[in-house]
Amino acid sequence: MKGIICRLLIVVCCVLGILGAAQLSCQAASSHEIEAFHYKTFKDGDRKWLRIELGLNNDDLEYEVKENPDKPYQLLILMKNTKRGDVNKNIGLDRKIARYMTLTPSGKKDLQIMIAVDSSLAEHEYKVYTQKADKKAKKPYRLIIEIAADGAKSSVKVDNPDVPEDELLPEVSGHTVVVDAGHGGSDSGAIGPSMLKEKNVTLNIALEVSRILQENGARVVMSRYKDVDVFGPYATDKQELQARVDVGRRDPSVEIFVSIHCNAFTNSEANGTGTYFYPHSSRDAMLAQHIQSEMVRATGLKDRGINSARFYVLRNSRMPATLVETAFISNPNEERMLANVHCQHTMALAICRGINNYFRNIIH
Repeated sequence: MKGIICRLLIVVCCVLGILGAAQLSCQAASSHEIEAFHYKTFKDGDRKWLRIELGLNNDDLEYEVKENPDKPYQLLILMKNTKRGDVNKNIGLDRKIARYMTLTPSGKKDLQIMIAVDSSLAEHEYKVYTQKADKKAKKPYRLIIEIAADGAKSSVKVDNPDVPEDELLPEVSGHTVVVDAGHGGSDSGAIGPSMLKEKNVTLNIALEVSRILQENGARVVMSRYKDVDVFGPYATDKQELQARVDVGRRDPSVEIFVSIHCNAFTNSEANGTGTYFYPHSSRDAMLAQHIQSEMVRATGLKDRGINSARFYVLRNSRMPATLVETAFISNPNEERMLANVHCQHTMALAICRGINNYFRNIIH
């Protein structure tokens, strides 16, 4: 009897050992997911650098760095066993050292990062490395990418060295702006023929508007920074719209409210860009007109003009407010524009220039 019990114990221990080993194996093979993204520029001596930080949920990341032989301005980083997570697929960067970054799946398990720099990589110095989590600073385990400006770019002098010349907007400095990315979370907004969702386009443009304004000294209050409902999941239309209005009402320093959307219509040939306002005062129409003029100039789209409308966020805002219908997501040609990171930047910069012109005119 004792012999039988001993043999059973041995079998149980072996089974537990196998399960334990399997569990360890699974832990070792756990996938990485990007949970956070941040970038900034800094100076090291006389040279300016761009630093990109990708926060991950696990450490011990395996990655490969290479240059694209067919496109010498592209830096490629293959992150093994990694998912994109809650980070945009296309991300605009500082546009002085690097223009944009894309994150796309590579095979079934890996993720490829492509960073488009402003000139050939031969003109740049770059570093790619990982950093351990810093609990005191509340920073996760990170993949760090640092790229230096090339010699020609670092020698260019502008009034504000941290802002590209074409993005210098001196009149916005010191002002406070609400930037509202239309839709989000459970509300996708309009969906284009290629399944492009309005909520993603508006967020990308809004984040770019926020970046440009802040780099020029403005203070920006965003209704949302990521793909979420502002009020909460599955709120009523009124609750969600009022939550966006409240973003501006809660802050007495806010001066204008700018809501960003994409237009849509049953006829796929409908096209163009238009801007809306509610006539609380002459300043509402003035803000709409300045943004509309810059949008048409920058994009070349059909000018649908400015129009008075009773949109909830405009009618209930207590400061000059406007709603920009950037282009028709239901139009296949304009949908392609809206999906393009360069076009998103162009639209964002046009909105910012309109805001800059508005503040110039109400001050002088």
